[in-house]
Order: sequence, then structure tokens, then C-alpha cells
Amino acid sequence: MSSLFLTSNSAVRAVSSKALLATGKSSRLLGLSVLALSMAACNTIPKADTSPVLAEPNLPIEQAYGAFGDETVSTSEQPSIAGQRWQDFYSDERLKGLIALGLSNNKDFESARLAIEKARAQYRITDINDLPAINASGGYTRQAQNSVDKNPNSSYNVNLGLANYELDFWGKIASLKDQALQNFLATSAAKDATQISLISNIAQSYANLSYSLAQLKLAEATAESRERSLFIADKRFEAGVDPKLPSLQASASLENARLAVLRAQSSILTSRNALQYLIGAPIPNELIPAPAVSNITSQQIFNAGLPSELLRYRPDVLQAEYSLKAAGANIEVARASYFPSISLASSVGVSSGSLDDLFKSGSVGWSFGPSISVPIFDAGRLDANYDVAKIEREQTLANYEKSIQTAFREVSDVLATRATLGQQLEAQYRLQDNFEQTYQIADARFKAGIANYLDVLDAQRSLFSTQQGILDLELQKIVSQIELYQALGGGANLDVPTAIPVPHKNLVQLVNLPASTNKAKAVNAIEAASSARVASPQEAGAIKQAQAKETASFEPTAVVDVNDDGTTDAAVGVITEKTTFDTSTETVPVTQIVEP
Repeated sequence: MSSLFLTSNSAVRAVSSKALLATGKSSRLLGLSVLALSMAACNTIPKADTSPVLAEPNLPIEQAYGAFGDETVSTSEQPSIAGQRWQDFYSDERLKGLIALGLSNNKDFESARLAIEKARAQYRITDINDLPAINASGGYTRQAQNSVDKNPNSSYNVNLGLANYELDFWGKIASLKDQALQNFLATSAAKDATQISLISNIAQSYANLSYSLAQLKLAEATAESRERSLFIADKRFEAGVDPKLPSLQASASLENARLAVLRAQSSILTSRNALQYLIGAPIPNELIPAPAVSNITSQQIFNAGLPSELLRYRPDVLQAEYSLKAAGANIEVARASYFPSISLASSVGVSSGSLDDLFKSGSVGWSFGPSISVPIFDAGRLDANYDVAKIEREQTLANYEKSIQTAFREVSDVLATRATLGQQLEAQYRLQDNFEQTYQIADARFKAGIANYLDVLDAQRSLFSTQQGILDLELQKIVSQIELYQALGGGANLDVPTAIPVPHKNLVQLVNLPASTNKAKAVNAIEAASSARVASPQEAGAIKQAQAKETASFEPTAVVDVNDDGTTDAAVGVITEKTTFDTSTETVPVTQIVEP
């Protein structure tokens, strides 16, 4: 483990040089810093981890997706549909009107917007805490030396003072600001994810309502046709041409059609309720969709781009990435806690025993001085906090990698669905032509008296089922377009950039004047929103081969027989961790109790 830590002497040298650079002529403060670090020598300060965070989702992110149909491509030569604003992707004006209503009235989206404002305010609190606070105070005191003192004293004072202001020599305050900024950006990405989901749900509910109306229209037409068939069957029975059976069969067929009408009406009510809930208001009559809308977008070919573009367009991936960067900043906060906390305090004021003499020149006093808080013994609390921060970053890294894998799977699933939709529709239309001809022939043969009515009923049922299947596939085709746009990350506010706050500078940082220029501010904003690097499967494999392996050895100092049965139940001892490049052999140890 020694390779992972700096010795206290090297830490003193590093801090001393940093303090000298930051304070220049403040030799007294420098001396206090060195003294404080010497006192804190018993705390071993972890070495700063400067290696970049590298995500390893083990996906072919630079290769095209594996499955796509005639209307879908995966190429970097054309822009991905995720890069289109939703106002440009969708062409149905009624749908766009409903989406606009939803973005204005939906409570989930309003809550997401308010969460951004809350995160921005929380960042401002963190940033403002780094500004010097100047407080004014006044007081009056009357006191006596004892209970029999006949001449109590009075005193008045008015002071203007600088409260304890921490000098950020070790980057703790800057890391806290960075953590708050990354949390703000993650909240902003969460709002974009909510918007994408809302737009997709509105579009899908719109399509569901449209095809529920189409199913109702088909069921009503079928019921009307079967009413005519029942009328003819009843007349033929009354004339003695046919027995009662065809009439009963025609009546049952009509009732099935009426049930289909009722189911379609129920589906319409459900779809209207879902759409009304999403837009947060009653649906205007002029925005009700036409039955069986054939196109809701002007796209003819849908380009999914490459998987690597998901890192840029998917807000849930960006949210996980910002959380990862916030966890990295938290590590720096935990590491900076090993160093002394150096604060400045000053005051100037007047005091006098008489109110009349309070503001005379001779009553003015002042004070100025630094204070240093040094961690000397904390029973391992700093080490534990640092370990927790490192583990949390590993957790957020795993979540980031999982978000990339989830995004890739969702896009691949939609592409797999779309791959055969066109062929399924073609087959379904051919079936419809076949059953239409079958019905016509069966009906003619029945009327000619050379076939029974069961053939007509079978042909009717098959034709109706096929027509319903066509509507279902047409709806699935529309929904797959919506889902592909959503899965790729389309629908966020691409035309409304996120306003990244610029933090105030600590007094230690003010010596670096170029950091306050507009160019420096722009660089800071770009770095704050920059992406973590993602490794290819080949690169990830090479990295794992080159990584040092952490091994631990357990040296027992005593064995314990808990239930006195003559067998060892646990071993008390010390675990020694070390870094090695050797391949370790997996073993199954007994229960280990580590001595503190």
C-alpha cells in the first residue's frame, strides 16, 4: 500500500511550495502552514489520482447497429434523427399542438423544471459561501465586580469584522463547487430526459387514439355488413330456403362485431384519458387525430447514427456522466480534508465606557490574524471518508457504463422491431386480398345453394381479423418511429443551451488574474460539461491486462472456537493489502475478524 500514499515529509514540501506560490510575501502564514503539516504528520495523505476516468461498457460504439429495415440506416455520413428538434421531426400539426400543451401544463415536467431552479440555487449557496462575509455588531455592557460594588461600569462597542474566511490552498472549496455544479448539470439532464419521455408518451397516446378510432370505424362497418347478412339469412329461413342454423350463425357473427365496437369505444376512452393526463388539460376538438394517421413525421429514411452518438444525445447517459464527475469531485473534497484548514478573521471597531466618547479617535481598535485547524488524530475517520468517496465513484462509474449499455439495448430493440415490420405489413395486405376473394366466393356459393353458411362466416371472421391486424401493424409502425426517436435521445431542448454558472474565485485564486477573463470562464464551462472517455472493447481488454492487481493477505494472530466444538469458527488477525501484477489464485477463506 505504500505506493498509493505520500509520506508526510513530501506532503510538507508540496504544500509549502503551493503556499509560497499562492501567498508570496506571507511568510508568517507559510510558517504556520508548515508547522501545522508537521503536527499532522501522523496522518498519511493519499496521493492525488490524476489518471482519467475511463468507462468500459464493452460495446462496439464506433460500429453501425446490427439490425435495421428498409426505412432505417445506421451511418455517420448522415445526421442522426436525434439531432432534430421535435418541432422539425414531427410533421403532424395536431400532434405538435398537443406536445406544446403538454410541455406547458404537465406536472411532471413542471416538477423537473423546478428541480433545475432548486439545483441552481443550491449551487449559488455553495458558491456564495466562498465569498468573504463582513458583519457589523454593536453592544452595551454594564457590570459590577461583586454584589456590593456601588460603581458598576458601562461599556459600549461597535465593530465591523470579517468572519472566518477559509483560504482554499488545497482545493477543497473548489471541489465542493465543482460537485455542486455537476449535480446541477445532472439535474438539467434529468429535465431533458423527462421532456423526451413526455413528448414520446404524448405522440404514442396520439397514435393509439387515432388507431382506436380506426378500429371503431372498421368494427362499425363490419357490424353493418353483418346486419345485412343476418337480414338475408332470416328472410331465407322464413322462405323455407335454408334451415334455422345459418340464421343463428349470422346472429352470432353480428354479436361478435358489436362486441368489437364496444371494445373499440372503450379503447378510445382510455386513449383520450391518457392523452388528457399527459397534456394536463382537456383535449381541444380541433386537435383530435384523424382515424389511422399514416404519417406523423416527414422522415422517409430514419438514420440511427452510430452508438457513440448516444453519449451526446441521451440525457440519461449525460446525467449518469455528470453524477460520475460529481463523485470524482467528492474524492478531492475527502482528500483535501487531510490538510489543515486555514482561515482569516479581522475586525475594526470602537469601544468606550461612555456613549459620548464612543466615536473619538482614541477608542478605535482593530485585529487581524489567521487561524489553523489541524487534523492530528481522528481514529481513522478521514481514511474511511476517503475510502467511501472512492467506492462511490466506482459505483457511479458502473452506473454510467450501465446507462450506456441500456441505451444501446433500447435502440437495438427498436431497430429489431422495425427490421421486419415492412415485410409483415406486406404479408398482411396479401392476406387481406386473399380473404376478400375467399369471402366473395363463399358468399356466392352459399347464395347459389352449393355451400353452407359456415364457409361464409369463416371467410368473414378471417377478413375482419386480418383488417384488425393491418391496423395494429400500422400503429406499431408509427409507434416504432416515435420509440426510435426517443431511444436515440431526440426531443430535448437542443435550441435552448444550459446556462452554466461561473463560480467566484477564492482569495488564493485571485493571484491568477487570467482566470477571470471571458476566455477562462468559457474554458471552465466547457470543461464542466465535457464528456468522460469511453473505451472500445479492445482498449478495455488491453487496460485490464496492464492494470495492477490489488491483493490482500491475511495473517491470523489467533483462532476462535465460538461454540467449543473443537473446530475453528473464525480467525482474528491483520489484513495486509498490496499492489501486484501477478495473477492471483481464488481461494475460499474462513471467516476473518480484522483487528482495528
